[in-house]
Amino acid sequence: MTILWIFFEVAGTIAFAISGALVGISRRMDIFGILVLALSTAIGGGIIRDVLVGNIPPNSFKSPLYIALTALTTLIIFIIYRQKLLNYRSKQKIRKYYLVADTLGLASFTVTGTTIGFSTYPQYPLLSITLGLVTAIGGGIIRDILAQRIPSVLQEEIYALPAILGACVYLLIANFNLFLAVPISFLAVFIIRIIGIYYRLNLPKVN
Repeated sequence: MTILWIFFEVAGTIAFAISGALVGISRRMDIFGILVLALSTAIGGGIIRDVLVGNIPPNSFKSPLYIALTALTTLIIFIIYRQKLLNYRSKQKIRKYYLVADTLGLASFTVTGTTIGFSTYPQYPLLSITLGLVTAIGGGIIRDILAQRIPSVLQEEIYALPAILGACVYLLIANFNLFLAVPISFLAVFIIRIIGIYYRLNLPKVN
């Protein structure tokens, strides 16, 4: 389980670093601003999660891996756009790249957050769901606030719902087979989110 947890932590970090960097580029920020948004997205939710369970200092500061991965990912994205290595048509696909990276990060961090909750306090399922949700959406909320826009989780498509449902799937399966709970919950979050994007599904609003 430790190897799987690290895998999803790393995958989520890279995916969210990409989505954060792309938002920074779309807002015409400089390299520092792009890095700040990438870091906020990649490690922000995990920091909130660790603080909630009393894991001080947070994992992001115990190991240089996460910050280093985020910085390296940001640098690669920055160079690609700075050196104009993408043609016009490729740049028009930025939203697709962003959505795929963001969805991968959402699914990965839902799994890691829920895993920490279940392994630490298995008697409190609501805490596990909350930790999965906070880990998955916390960084994105910070990113959007820094980018001066309403957090996408509050207005666009279904975003928090896949994380909540994925965390519930994790808990249901973990009681029988902890190893299967990880990939199945990841797929649940990913598929629900992609379906929401494809069909442009939204939660009810007041017109």
